[in-house]
Amino acid sequence: MVGSERLINTLDEGLKAGPRDHRFVTLLMGPRGSGKTVMLNTIRDMVLQDGWIVLRADASKDDIRDSIAENLTSSQLFEAAPQLQAPERGEARTSTTLKIPMFQWQKEVVRHIHTRWTFEKQLRTLCEHASQHNSGVLLLVDELHGGERKALRGLFFDIQNISKSDNMPLAFLGAGLSEMKHSLLEDNRMTFLQRCNIENMPRLTQADAARFFRKTISDAGGAFAGKALERLSGSAGTLPFRLQLLGYYAWAGSNAPDQPIDDASASIAIAETDRVMHDKVAKPTWHTLSDNEQEYLHAVSSLGGTATPRQIAQHMLLHPRTLALLETRLVNFGCLEVADDNTLKLAALITPLDIQQIIAQEEKYKLATPDSPSRKDNQLSLRCNEWMPRSRARCVLSRNHSGGHRSR
Repeated sequence: MVGSERLINTLDEGLKAGPRDHRFVTLLMGPRGSGKTVMLNTIRDMVLQDGWIVLRADASKDDIRDSIAENLTSSQLFEAAPQLQAPERGEARTSTTLKIPMFQWQKEVVRHIHTRWTFEKQLRTLCEHASQHNSGVLLLVDELHGGERKALRGLFFDIQNISKSDNMPLAFLGAGLSEMKHSLLEDNRMTFLQRCNIENMPRLTQADAARFFRKTISDAGGAFAGKALERLSGSAGTLPFRLQLLGYYAWAGSNAPDQPIDDASASIAIAETDRVMHDKVAKPTWHTLSDNEQEYLHAVSSLGGTATPRQIAQHMLLHPRTLALLETRLVNFGCLEVADDNTLKLAALITPLDIQQIIAQEEKYKLATPDSPSRKDNQLSLRCNEWMPRSRARCVLSRNHSGGHRSR
């Protein structure tokens, strides 16, 4: 959570303020490895200490309301509740020390919620009891970008009725990839998400990374030697997942805490981290992009990882409007950064080396005969292939076609 202190504080303040605060319903967005799931876990632990009930769901699974309803009527709902006297986090929430009996009403209310009730009635009943006991209900939903839209609309309709219309203490914290800006948030039937307080996951700085390494290694009894700390901090980039990997491999590779983390250990950690980031972050991201988006990143990579819009236009020969849209999408996906002088640069999510390795893998399957079709001449790559969120398909028309997109 290093570098995320401001976001944690603002979410905590919004939950304390209640349903009328715009932060009571919040959407977190960020690329892979930006710490969204860890942030959900952090906020969950905080509100559990205050006696709240937490419901959690993965939007990519089957009907999300059925999944939540199963947990709502299960004794597992309270497994994470504090078993001993919970510490107070401040006077803003409660004026008395939390004791075991405070959680008794939570266990009692489950007996009053019938499985034959509608999901909306079950959730409303839980919120009514929470309100009577000066508590709240927090609904955490991860992987929103992978959710089935009809199921999500039903869930959001129920939340809006309970939290906004009836002013019940039902808080919502959702998380998903930044690509939602071009899918769910462009759906005119997803008004609940569009009205949410939207927070982008913070980007780590080199100072954050150095602070992280110093504290975690020191707290665990380890130490640094040579320029290992500077090398690790300089290689950390902006993603917390990469930071975790570097710390893990540096510790393991140096046999810490018996030996200090030295330059050799830092080199091993950076190499192993690059490998894992390629497999778990760069490749999955690449394969979610359209052909045009991949070609755009390939152009930036072939120019050394930075390029001007004019250079991209010369490389791709597409309409300026199309190129501007591709730039916006790739920035939102976390693949591209735009400097103050409009220079384009590959972001931490995918590096020039990642793209070179992916392209090299594809090139192995090129037919070797001179007359055989190349990748660009292939029928599939001649298609527009733009993603159409409403039909959940890619455009099959030829590249640079006029008019709207078509899936068939």
